[in-house]
Amino acid sequence: MSAAFFDTNIIAYAADSANADQSKRDRARHLMQTRTIAISTQVMMELYGVLRKKLAYGADAAENWIRTLQEETVVALSPGDVIEAIQSASRHGISHWDALILIAASRAGLDLVYSEDLSHGQTYDDVLVCNPFIEDFLQQD
Repeated sequence: MSAAFFDTNIIAYAADSANADQSKRDRARHLMQTRTIAISTQVMMELYGVLRKKLAYGADAAENWIRTLQEETVVALSPGDVIEAIQSASRHGISHWDALILIAASRAGLDLVYSEDLSHGQTYDDVLVCNPFIEDFLQQD
């Protein structure tokens, strides 16, 4: 099993049973079953918001997703990480939220982030971004 940092959008696809694009849902679910997952507290909170607002999950069902994810590698970010993300965002021309994802992946000791939001194949400092719906750099199946 290979490890990757999962951005919120990848997990949200796995949770979206009503998504018209079943291939993305199925791919996201497969990744979550076959990869060692790392996330951050930011991802947990963003996912809870997406589940409640966009996917119309009830509070208990959304909380159950978050409880399940707490068993994975979870990075809690520090105030220094926030400052570093702000600087990284400016340096790379990306949002501070996306930069914080990259910082969290680095803090988890990972050099790969699964994300649909950042540029596929782009390296930001020491972290490579992979949109697994285009190509999976950890392809093993």
